[in-house]
Amino acid sequence: MNRRSRSAAAGSGRPARPSGRGTGWSDRSEARPSRSPSSSRSSRSDASPAELPVLRVGFVPGVEPDRFGRRWRSGGRAARLELIPVPLSRQSAVLAEREVDMCFVRLPLTSPELPELHLVNLWEERPTAVVGTENVLSLHEELTLADLAEDPEIAPEHDDDAADRIAVVASGVGHARLPLSLARLHHRKDVVHREITDAESTHIALAWPTSEDDDVRQDFVATVRGRTPRSSR
Repeated sequence: MNRRSRSAAAGSGRPARPSGRGTGWSDRSEARPSRSPSSSRSSRSDASPAELPVLRVGFVPGVEPDRFGRRWRSGGRAARLELIPVPLSRQSAVLAEREVDMCFVRLPLTSPELPELHLVNLWEERPTAVVGTENVLSLHEELTLADLAEDPEIAPEHDDDAADRIAVVASGVGHARLPLSLARLHHRKDVVHREITDAESTHIALAWPTSEDDDVRQDFVATVRGRTPRSSR
């Protein structure tokens, strides 16, 4: 985190063993690091907003972090919050290169260059099929994988091509499978989206390096989970 004096706070939870290709994380979200005598809580009243450190939080397309930002700013905090849009293709890179302090990510994270991470699962995203309004599949209220078997899928060519695939679908060709949040983000009047009832969901999580854990990050996790500065822990 960018700040003038960096606190050396260490997480008290022990991270889980690495999973996937070189990536490890823990589901730790509430274990609290020890506080220094000049704790972050005391700095809330002593520092003006311009003097506070900045907590940089990235978010991938489909995540709407504004409600968390409003909650964070509703009370005195030990850091100013900066919300940074991150392309899906760079969600691992911004964590590995410390371009952000934390990031809302779409699982899985598979880059071998990732540091060991704390990972807090937040919510599931329902799977959908986006089809043109003239496609017969648009007449269904919901779909199954069997319903889609005879309809060509516009498969992804890279992580950031959701809008391009929807444009192809809008021309009357096939369907595109997307999480509901991305289908809504890129909605246009010539397409509709339908839930795929038997497809696998995707998951959104909050991730940050275990080596960078501190009170401010833990306060942000609590904020995302609905707590306010006055909430008991």
